[in-house]
Amino acid sequence: MDKNSATKQDDKANGRQRKILVSTAATIAVIGVAGGLILASNQYWAQAGSTSTELQDSLANVAKEDAETGEDVKVDTQAQVIKNLGQPGKLTVDGAKKPSFEITVHSVKVMNKCTLRGFGEQISPDNKYFLVLDVSASLAASAQDVVDEEIALMPLDASSFGVSPGENRKVSYNLNTIAAYSCEVKNALDIAVGAGDEIRGNVVLDSPYATGQVVYDPDKTGGWTWSY
Repeated sequence: MDKNSATKQDDKANGRQRKILVSTAATIAVIGVAGGLILASNQYWAQAGSTSTELQDSLANVAKEDAETGEDVKVDTQAQVIKNLGQPGKLTVDGAKKPSFEITVHSVKVMNKCTLRGFGEQISPDNKYFLVLDVSASLAASAQDVVDEEIALMPLDASSFGVSPGENRKVSYNLNTIAAYSCEVKNALDIAVGAGDEIRGNVVLDSPYATGQVVYDPDKTGGWTWSY
């Protein structure tokens, strides 16, 4: 494994409090370093450490080395851990060697039009291009142990993704347009992955860029990026 295929981790060395906010249509639980989760009006705050001094601390705070391989972690200026297509992004809880959450973008297909779901006619994107992402994700069963609610989830709907025109460039979000939602897609990806589950499928984004990088970043403070 090369330096680009590093594990996404929290910076535990400085002992700082981190909170990660994820707001989606579904109630989402995000796994933090210490695994402490607080429910607040259909939004979950993942909390680490013993103090409460910072909100939405960036996911750019990463360990310097991959917990599994010891390889260096490479992060761009937009707080994204850099991956190649087919390489997984990983979130490891509480210093464990095995990741609690893992997501991989396997491929990206670019289209100028798509078939309107249920009608068969062709429709155009609002932002120039449709991107069809082949995505797999898994969430460890142990994730359920760190939440008080019935179900621990990580979001995978189109609003969880962004795109940029290239490395170290500003990321654009709001790719979950009505046009993208209306596209007929085979093997559609579930909107979330639950504890103990491993899933794979396709999700459609409405993108302004035909080439660049796709980003998984539900709270829009730093995540993982794949060039396409």
